[in-house]
Amino acid sequence: MRIPIAMGAAAVWLLSLTAGQQLYGRSAEPTRSGAEAERVAAEFSRQRNAEIDASIARVEAQRAAEELARQRNVEIEAQRAAEFARQRNAEIEASIARVEAQRTAGEFARQRNAEIDASIARVEAQRTAGEFARQRNAEIDASIARVEAQRAAAEFARQRNAEVDASIARVEAQRTAVEFSRQRNAEIDASIAAVQAERQALVRVRAGVAAKAR
Repeated sequence: MRIPIAMGAAAVWLLSLTAGQQLYGRSAEPTRSGAEAERVAAEFSRQRNAEIDASIARVEAQRAAEELARQRNVEIEAQRAAEFARQRNAEIEASIARVEAQRTAGEFARQRNAEIDASIARVEAQRTAGEFARQRNAEIDASIARVEAQRAAAEFARQRNAEVDASIARVEAQRTAVEFSRQRNAEIDASIAAVQAERQALVRVRAGVAAKAR
């Protein structure tokens, strides 16, 4: 706003000098008026150049600050993504290890149950063997109690496997969310680049307007 006002003031002053010369017709006035006009024009040009230099310096400083902030944001996002991926991978590895351990335990329980069923069949045949069978029956009853406990443990393992499968499904969903976040970050970077391009275009337009004003 200061440049157009200064130009208008300078133009009015020059017109007043011209009018004064026409009214009084002094021979020495044109020389002084011309020198004064040149001095005013030179001072106006110096101030305008100083304002342009200050404006350019501000634009360069803003560009440098924006570029530094953009680079810092990219580094921070990369660090966050790497840390999140590392933590998620550690959780996934631990979950998979638990699943494998539980599956191994489930297979062992199945085999053990098969052995117990065979043992129970043998015990039933032995119950007809009198006193020996009676004593064995006591052992069988204890064995059956253990079998029931093992079956309960096997059922618990089956339910736990179902929970583990659900946990793995959640992990896959989280991986999908991480991929979506990565794509979203790429879109944000592209948007930032577009904004910077628009700012550069605006700076060029302003420079063109300033050049035309001169």
